[in-house]
Amino acid sequence: MRRYTGLLAGVALAGALAAAPLLTTNGRYFVRNGEPFFWLGDTAWTIANLYTPAEAEEYLDHRARQGFSIINVMMVFTGGPGMKAVSEDVEGTLPFLNWNPATPNEAFFKNIDRVLAVARSKNLILAILPCGGSSGAFVKKQQIFTEANVREYGRWLGRRYKDVPNLIWVNGFDLKSSEFPEITQALAAGLQEGDGGEHLITFHPGGGNSSSYFHTEKWLSYNTIQTWSDYWRIHPLVLADYCRLPVKPVVLAEGAYEAGPEYPSRPITPLIVRKQAWWAYLGGGFHTYGHNDMWRKNPTWRESLDSPGARQMGILRQVLSARTWWKLVPDQSVIAVGAGSDKDLNAAARSTDGDWAILYLSTRNPVTVDFGKITTSETVRATWINPETGESTVVGVFPNSGLRPFTPSLQSDDAVLLLEAASAR
Repeated sequence: MRRYTGLLAGVALAGALAAAPLLTTNGRYFVRNGEPFFWLGDTAWTIANLYTPAEAEEYLDHRARQGFSIINVMMVFTGGPGMKAVSEDVEGTLPFLNWNPATPNEAFFKNIDRVLAVARSKNLILAILPCGGSSGAFVKKQQIFTEANVREYGRWLGRRYKDVPNLIWVNGFDLKSSEFPEITQALAAGLQEGDGGEHLITFHPGGGNSSSYFHTEKWLSYNTIQTWSDYWRIHPLVLADYCRLPVKPVVLAEGAYEAGPEYPSRPITPLIVRKQAWWAYLGGGFHTYGHNDMWRKNPTWRESLDSPGARQMGILRQVLSARTWWKLVPDQSVIAVGAGSDKDLNAAARSTDGDWAILYLSTRNPVTVDFGKITTSETVRATWINPETGESTVVGVFPNSGLRPFTPSLQSDDAVLLLEAASAR
């Protein structure tokens, strides 16, 4: 029996990265320094507004050691469920002069500079929304952002951060993709005018939506999905964007936060957290985790850093990173019987090389597996992995033919079944 640790040795690099390369895309996945880049995100929307410099560094250091690689951040936070807008930083500095985005307040953005620098020293990339939260408050309600001033704001940001390597721009204002598209287009144009198209740009939609409304726009580097409470929609939504042309990566950027109190589908348990993540990856995409206490900065935010869901994201990454995860393609036909649906969906993916496949079983119900998906071997090794603890148990080595039933035998509510080529043909 083998145990996967929650931490990844060598994930967090010591010291500042003097020449850290920009993140790019390569069809289905992201690339950095010529290598496939594993996107495991976390959500810290208010880190530049509510967290002191010392607290922000403590958080970033912790997440880097846990294996996270991307952090969601808002420059200007306009509130959220049960929260008021906190647009100023921890010192009370406001982001704009005279509340005009065309005239940014230089002093405010020095705090953003600091967070970016600390993240860079820990090999973390920030996915930054120039403004977001509270269902587009500054666009739809208060109309602080307009088509004219948002383009100038984007141009200013693009110029200011042109040479910062650990940055992705996230367009959008927590609205439906179809709402105020002219403002979305203006912000994208401004950002690209400012940095010459150096950085990736996506669009972060409101709940139940995808950025694929803008899929054919050249500025959209990859698709972003938010399901909010309806977490059982993750796999079909990710798979739908995976199948779009032209091919672009897909990220589930906001599902239901662990321990979040605002969802009709609550409680959001560690099991639901695992379901969201595994469904996203095996649906052909990537995942961004979040904990209610962290993004809100509740008094218990430090305890949330080691919540079960956060630790289990590290286990997921370690399982996939030990293999050629970038060669996986979603394939539900691996599960011949028992694929399930909705909240009890089981998901499967296989390597294009034909040497391994992986299944996530969201319940303890039996499934029947098609062994013919492993094409490079006469025999197949089957291994159970407990997604809660990382413990693995080899079930056996079987002839590579036909259908075979499996019933989870682990002490967990869900399970991962790994199928690997055991001998060459």
